[in-house]
Amino acid sequence: MVEVLIVVAIAASLVIIASNFSGNVNDLNILISQQLQSKSDTAQTLQIMTSEIRSASLSQNGSYPIDAAGTSSFAFYSDINKDGRVEHVRYFLSSSTIYKGVIAPTGTPATYPTSSEVVTDVIDNVTLASSTPLFSYYDANYTGTQSALTIPVSVSAIRLVGISFFSSSGASAQQSQPPQYFSALIDIRNLRSN
Repeated sequence: MVEVLIVVAIAASLVIIASNFSGNVNDLNILISQQLQSKSDTAQTLQIMTSEIRSASLSQNGSYPIDAAGTSSFAFYSDINKDGRVEHVRYFLSSSTIYKGVIAPTGTPATYPTSSEVVTDVIDNVTLASSTPLFSYYDANYTGTQSALTIPVSVSAIRLVGISFFSSSGASAQQSQPPQYFSALIDIRNLRSN
């Protein structure tokens, strides 16, 4: 009888150990999947931002392609949905989220009423390095080693826009991983001087 109890105890222990191991592997798989998906989503959003900024152009009413340039916000005009109408686009950081505001032109001559801005959340869990702004700007003389233009910057001097930030996956606090670094240096095609 003692032998049977020992065998049952060993079998129960093995079942508990196997069950815990399986649960841990499953939790790790979920965490890794979340992190990979988050990194992929952020990279895809950064690619969309890059495409929209790269194709900045004159507004429907003839305004300069760049409307405003700050360290945590950048506003410009671009035909983001390829419908032949140039929208006012604004990317800005608020708290730890990057938002996108879009204003479609209305009327003739075209106007961009700020009351019609549609704001969406595009990247969550954003942090910035202590001395690095979200947006930085460079002029036509930039060759790769010069410092960014000093804020406030004249929008007519901007030829390149830099974006850099860290973003975490948003996983639970006990399983947190170091945030991933994302950056892009975007050449605005319609402002090239060569």
